[in-house]
Amino acid sequence: MNKKERLEKIKEILKKRNISSQKELMEALREEGIYVVQATLSRDLKELGVIRQSSDLGKRYIIPENAINVASLKDLFHRVVVSIDFAENLILVKTIPGNAQAVAFLLDNFLNVYDYFVGSVAGDDTILIVLRSKDKTQEALEKLEELRK
Repeated sequence: MNKKERLEKIKEILKKRNISSQKELMEALREEGIYVVQATLSRDLKELGVIRQSSDLGKRYIIPENAINVASLKDLFHRVVVSIDFAENLILVKTIPGNAQAVAFLLDNFLNVYDYFVGSVAGDDTILIVLRSKDKTQEALEKLEELRK
């Protein structure tokens, strides 16, 4: 099986099943006759843009859609964003643990239409948003606060 076929199989499994760890995904792939080492699987997940998101069933791997869904972003903001703070041209968004990467992915797609948005970096529960200048910080904060309403 080549890489393209393996990536397609990973997408298929993640859409059908609630997978919460790489080990679990490796087992699911083995059931399909696909043997892969953890390092390769990790690279595949990164290439597919897979993120680990909390859900009613616990944490699970998902492949976010490329198109931003503002309703989904608002819903996620309501559920997981704890606080928003800033300094100069930097904005810090705190989430409940395990959700920062999902929020950052959606924020990147939501804010990338604004020329003042440079990008974001996410950890487990913290997102750092970088703006081109401090002059646009208030505008960006207003957009983020609007998502929380």
